[in-house]
Order: sequence, then structure tokens, then C-alpha cells
Amino acid sequence: MSRRRHAVHHEEHENHERWLVSYADMMTLLSALFMMLYAMSVLDLKKYEAFQEAFTQGMGKHVHALPGKGDPPNGEKLATKPGAKIGTPDPSPSPISDQLMPVLDQNELRRLKQQLDLQIRLTGLQNQVQVDLDQRGLVVNVVSGVLFGSGDATLTGNGQKVLGGLGVVFTQMSNTLVVEGHTDPVPISSAAFPSNWELSTARATAVLRFLISSSHLQPVRLSAAGYADTHPRSSNATAAGRAANRRVDIVVQAAPKRLSPTPASTPTPGATPTPIASPQASPLPTPSGRQRRPPTP
Repeated sequence: MSRRRHAVHHEEHENHERWLVSYADMMTLLSALFMMLYAMSVLDLKKYEAFQEAFTQGMGKHVHALPGKGDPPNGEKLATKPGAKIGTPDPSPSPISDQLMPVLDQNELRRLKQQLDLQIRLTGLQNQVQVDLDQRGLVVNVVSGVLFGSGDATLTGNGQKVLGGLGVVFTQMSNTLVVEGHTDPVPISSAAFPSNWELSTARATAVLRFLISSSHLQPVRLSAAGYADTHPRSSNATAAGRAANRRVDIVVQAAPKRLSPTPASTPTPGATPTPIASPQASPLPTPSGRQRRPPTP
């Protein structure tokens, strides 16, 4: 009778809400996950405002460029001689200041791309400047119509403004930059540029020299190359595709992944090294099948 009462008493206290413990654990983990994702996605407001102000000052609030035109829209001639500072940042920083800046890896360049995309839209340059990511790093693509006149390698006023804004960004890092010049397949033959190879190389070099002189980037960080029409971005079958292929790419190379060095094997303390047998100490076979020791010298 007492055993039966004990069983009934046990059934009355049985917990039917044990699933709430697992449910609470799951909700806690989900909350932690969403908090972590939110923290990773939120930008530093102060840093972004400083970046936006510097970038806008470099490019100007509204920069309008017509493809194939070498002059600004208002028809005014802007100084393009070497050393001219048009839409460039304050030249006060030391030439070695960029050496103290970090080298951004692929993930940091991805976040920088988001900031650049936003600022490019705000300045109305989404049709002239595009930012991509590939295995090399961050690729800033600027159509040649913004930077140069047709068949020319002299930077326009609008081109200097665009490069001045980009130079502000490049001074905030120490990554190496590769400036690549590209053309369409339409042949060119002039005294200055016998072919598209010379034209693409001259344009890449002009961009490189302007970034060094205006933004005080270390020359050791930059290199230039001309590819003529060998690396098209779009189809050359249409005028729009050929215009997109006439471009200058500025490649911000990502920081290489650091490999942890393999620790060298160290001998165990107190271990006795294994002796290496000398070939002279090995026994020599005899015709009778017995082994004899070599004579002692």
C-alpha cells in the first residue's frame, strides 16, 4: 500500500515542461549570434564620418564627366601641369606617414569596398568609378573618359579631382598599389603613341605620378603597367562595351596571409644521441660463411 502511494506521489510531481530548458538555451545562443552579427556589421560612426568628409573634399560634391571629353563640363581649362594641386588633400603629411598605416587584408578591403560604393553613389560617380574585389584585392576601375581626353594621356581637371579623392583613401593604408592602363581594340598611330601599348602605359604612368605627387604616397608602394586591349572588361562589339574597356584599374593588393612558422624540433633533455655506425666497423663476409672483423689500423 505504501509503495503504491509513493508511485502516485511521484507521478504528481513529474515535470512536463522540461523542453523549456532546451528552448531557453537555444534562444540564448540565437541572441548571442545576432548580437555578434550586429556588432560586426556596425561601422565606427566617427571613422566613417571622417572618411566621408575627406573623400568628398577630394572629389567634390558633384563631379560630372562626359566620356571622351577632355575638358570640364563648364568649358573652363583647369591646370594640368606637373605639380598642380587640384582637389587634392592637404600636402602637410610627411612622405613617410603611410608607412605607419596598416596593411589591409581581404576582409578589411571588403568593408572598405562597401564604404567606397556608398561614397561613389553620393558623389554621382557610379557610372564612371566602380569598385570590385578579386583574388588580388580591391580593384578601383575608372573609365578613361573621366581621366583623359580621346587618344591622350594628360589628366583632365575632373580626372585629378577623382584621383585626389581616391588618394585620400590610399593614404589610410600601406598596401601596395598596381596601376593598370587598358584600351579598346581600335588602333591608334601617332607620334606620341605608335600603338595602344604605349597609350595604355602612358596613362597608367600619369595616374601613378599624380598619386605620388598629390597624395605623397611612397613610390615603393606603386607600380604601373599597360595592357592595351588584351584584358577587356566588356564586349568590344558595342560602343558602350568599348567605352568600358577604355579604363584605368588601381589594384589595392590585399595583405598576404600569414603562415605560422613550424616549430623546430628540439632534442629532449637528457636524451642520449643515437650513434651512427661506421662502415668500417661492419663485419666482412668470408668464403666459409663466417664473418671476420676488419683489421685494426
